[in-house]
Amino acid sequence: MQADRDLLIPLRGDSAQIHQAWESESAFNGIPAQTLLELGDLPIEEIARLTIREGHSSTAPYNVHRWFARRSSSQVRSLLTAVTLRADKGERFWDTYLNEIPLEGALLLDPFAGGGTSLVEALHCNARVIGYDIDPVATFVTRMELSLSRCKVEASEIDEFCAPLAEIISNYHLSNVAAFGDCEVLHHFWVQTRSCPSCSISYEVHPHYQLARHQDGGYQWVFCRYCHAVYKLPIHVKEFQCDCGMRTIVGAGTLENGKTRCPSCAAVHSLSKPGLPASKRPEWFLFAQEYVRRTPSGITRHFKSATNEDRNRYKKASRILSRIEQNEGPFVPIRPIPHFSPSDMRPLIHGFKRYRDLFNDRQLLHLTLLGKAIQGIENPKLKRILALAFSEHLTTNCMYTAYAFGYRRTSPMFSIHSYRHIVRPVELNPWLKKIGRGTFPNVLSKILKAIQEAKTPRKLSPLGGQFQVTYNHREYQQNGTRSIPSVLARSSRAAIITSSSEDLSQIPDNLVDLILTDPPYYDNLSYSKLSDFYLSWQQALGVAEPPYDDDDRAAPFADSLAAKSKSKEAFETYRRGLRSILSECYRVLNPSGLLVFTYHHKSIGAWSALGSSLALSGFKCTGVLPLRGEGQGGLHSLNGTIKWDAAFACRKQPNSPPLSLDRDQIGVLFKNLQSAKQKADQYLERFQGDEKLGFREPDRLNLERAFIVAAASNQKTEAGSMPLTEALQRTKITRT
Repeated sequence: MQADRDLLIPLRGDSAQIHQAWESESAFNGIPAQTLLELGDLPIEEIARLTIREGHSSTAPYNVHRWFARRSSSQVRSLLTAVTLRADKGERFWDTYLNEIPLEGALLLDPFAGGGTSLVEALHCNARVIGYDIDPVATFVTRMELSLSRCKVEASEIDEFCAPLAEIISNYHLSNVAAFGDCEVLHHFWVQTRSCPSCSISYEVHPHYQLARHQDGGYQWVFCRYCHAVYKLPIHVKEFQCDCGMRTIVGAGTLENGKTRCPSCAAVHSLSKPGLPASKRPEWFLFAQEYVRRTPSGITRHFKSATNEDRNRYKKASRILSRIEQNEGPFVPIRPIPHFSPSDMRPLIHGFKRYRDLFNDRQLLHLTLLGKAIQGIENPKLKRILALAFSEHLTTNCMYTAYAFGYRRTSPMFSIHSYRHIVRPVELNPWLKKIGRGTFPNVLSKILKAIQEAKTPRKLSPLGGQFQVTYNHREYQQNGTRSIPSVLARSSRAAIITSSSEDLSQIPDNLVDLILTDPPYYDNLSYSKLSDFYLSWQQALGVAEPPYDDDDRAAPFADSLAAKSKSKEAFETYRRGLRSILSECYRVLNPSGLLVFTYHHKSIGAWSALGSSLALSGFKCTGVLPLRGEGQGGLHSLNGTIKWDAAFACRKQPNSPPLSLDRDQIGVLFKNLQSAKQKADQYLERFQGDEKLGFREPDRLNLERAFIVAAASNQKTEAGSMPLTEALQRTKITRT
């Protein structure tokens, strides 16, 4: 910390001296007067194919910890390439992309760092980077991504740490199998039970009676709804008779569309309780297991019904946890889950009041022993890596972990960027190696792989396979600090600040060469609501940064820019906050620099807020083009989902607008409305021949609105123009 304070001393002087020192040491030649990005002459289709490929297999550094709606590295590297090339150098795009992007010494800012893709990719171009994000989990993850190349951790250190913990916990994940003895359990299958409000009968809430399936092999594993005996049957079988004499219809579960049907009286009830005080934590029953056998020819996997002995083994783990907590106090987070949003009260409406409620006792025993061991690590670098693995490990080791039937692996919590209630959660054996998605050893292996790849990063090539990036990671002693002065003084290449970017006062005027960002898409996702889950555990570990090291402090949902509702007040708060941040970006950006960002939204209000904020902050849009934003469709993708972003390039106008201007004075010329539709239609015609690109009518409409926003200006509406919001309201779906 003293070193950081010392670095502040020369920066308190004349801003001109800072500029002179910065420019004299920089190899960067500046942003061209007109860039290839502004012209829009990019190989958009090829970039989209890279993004889609990346959605299936992203690079290791971005896999060390989940973040939400992370941009693809292919998209970001393409933008970095396009801003360094003159508009007449389109033929050099791939040559530059595949080799060295000339950003060495440039200063890049991302005021909404999120998962850190823009910062990591710019660092791989040898730029210096500064990132801001209000969310402490985002900055924790990004700081680790940026510092991976400097990590020096031996696998032997990891093994020495893990071995004694694995020996203890593994004993609670064994099951006695006839003829084989004790076998390692890979997955424990639990089911929620409930008492019927109408007849008081207790029953299991199953969506169906299939455990897993092998589509290509043509078979499935099913279980009896009475005794839970497991059978391997052809996949076309819809009904079977168990040896116990009872028949089971595979697809006729007791849950459908969020409602349960009592098998005794047929009464239908909602799975969730709208009245929070009346709801209680779910109760579960262990009914089946998937175990592994290790043979000289390899590992085989098998299903079985759970026995009373298996359930007693769980109860023993529960008693051990209770004894530890009575003697030493609880390690796990005990603070309540905050009521972040009245529009989405999950998981509270399903009876989860505290974050510890999302775990069963055997999982809590594992996390308690592991967390306490991490707390005791003296090596700070090793501790951060273990804490990162612990945090990433959580979503595959909780009772919101599902089972992907067709893939026979866990499906982590937040797979759909929200809390999704799981009536049949799967509990993973957390200490298996090389098998089991999300076990602690496997997460550590993923991080060690990322550390090695960070030293010699590789990217997807449009020619197929990958190519190695030229990256001088050894040049500086540290990356990912919390000190902006260290970046300005060139003792560090990267700084990440946990703060709102409405205040960029640590950065002098006109110093930043490029701002590359991805602002919150109005009300699309509430990241802090989800990240608070991770934060609560990072607080328990003691790795959360101040002021979030206070165990009672939740993630900054209320202070984040994202709109909390669809009300007029929420809209104005979002618009004012975005204008404030863009005004700060205007101040720090070099007069010859560029602001580049991506955006998409289906709401006219979101586009109106963006357009007015841009114009009122003093920026002029000099280019817009579509770039594929999503790598692949996920559980949260519907047919109407926008998969393509609008990428904006903006420059500072000579004089920033007066603060007295308001959004009602933002106008769009009539001629630009027709031009916006024509441009968007042309892109639809251009892409519709290739279905794999996935550019559809929602993407066309999104792009049309982007062109309208780009054409808006901060001049009072006159003849031949109309207010921005009215112009946006004239857009509509034109094709189905």
